[in-house]
Amino acid sequence: MAKTFQGLRHWLAEALEFTLGNPSEDKHLPPPIGPQPFSDKPEKVRF
Repeated sequence: MAKTFQGLRHWLAEALEFTLGNPSEDKHLPPPIGPQPFSDKPEKVRF
């Protein structure tokens, strides 16, 4: 019975991490919403 609850706890933790994202990893964070400041430095393109 304890092994079943341990498995359920592990499954629920994985499901919540997948749904809400892992805040310690940038790839799981949603993109910022709204206008963002321009941060790239323009460069001349030479052919």
